[in-house]
Amino acid sequence: MTPFILTRWCTTFLCALLLPATGMAMTCKTQDTGDTVMRADLSSSVAIPASLPDGSVVWRSERLNAVVECSREAAGPAEEVVLYLNPENVQIGQGIRAGLTLNGVDYLQSSGRVPTQQVLPACTEGLGNIAACPKVSFNLPFSVFIEKYGPTPPSGAASDVSDYRMFQVDSGNGMNPLPDNNLNYIINNLTGLRFVACNAQLRVLPETVDFGSVPIKNVRVGEVATFERFALATSRTCDSPFSLNARFTPVSGTLAGDVLVPVNNDSIGIRITHAPAHRPIRFNEPFHIIDLLDDTYSGTADFNAELVWQTNAPTPGPFSAEVFVDLFYE
Repeated sequence: MTPFILTRWCTTFLCALLLPATGMAMTCKTQDTGDTVMRADLSSSVAIPASLPDGSVVWRSERLNAVVECSREAAGPAEEVVLYLNPENVQIGQGIRAGLTLNGVDYLQSSGRVPTQQVLPACTEGLGNIAACPKVSFNLPFSVFIEKYGPTPPSGAASDVSDYRMFQVDSGNGMNPLPDNNLNYIINNLTGLRFVACNAQLRVLPETVDFGSVPIKNVRVGEVATFERFALATSRTCDSPFSLNARFTPVSGTLAGDVLVPVNNDSIGIRITHAPAHRPIRFNEPFHIIDLLDDTYSGTADFNAELVWQTNAPTPGPFSAEVFVDLFYE
């Protein structure tokens, strides 16, 4: 008996039916502008102290809340919307790793899927009427960060990657083969990441800002009731030069623009300004404080903590708020 292969007997039509099914095409873009690329730019060099413990965040993007809209390019069943981390499967560098904070949760895996809890509804419209298919729009609150992790590279250069595609928004059934057709978030200029021999010492002077008793008089919303001075004193113990940025992050209280309102008394708010220029410092956003370059091994940056009236009829009583200070190296 002569053996034969059944697939040689099928017609072109039958063979096509036996091909593996592919995922339905989904397109996700920013709703307001239709962008498919969002970027974070390191803009300059970022110094990473080799003495920092693993897990220390050395850079973080601004906190974003993108409005994403996903639509169909073909009819099909309902599809989950997910984020694909590192879709190009690129090694980010040595001594560092990237992370994503989504809805307040940190994801540190270098690849894989992260759910958005969003679903693109099913659709049975024909190809000529795909625009009638339902879409899904949602907020995507996120930031990305880079932390020190693993052995420090001997060269001191943390990465040779210019552009790192952090994630792509796409269908849970599989990524669209055209990456520029779906929303991607890219970090630029990772080549600016470098390791230095030591970290900076930071002191907050004083550690507690006490406003004492504040008289309730001449009250007008937005007016400064009183203020107290404080300073950030920094120093380095090695010859590696670097610049320092800082960030004030509220631990307690609620934000109203550039004012932190204590939970236990919303009659007043606390605003931080640069002492020389009285320029307000926005909470949660990095700002430059000092350059520790050449023969400069220490320095001090002065600030005002201002009490700002939030109502024309304040409530007497105590108040308190807590702020955390982060340092970032350049």
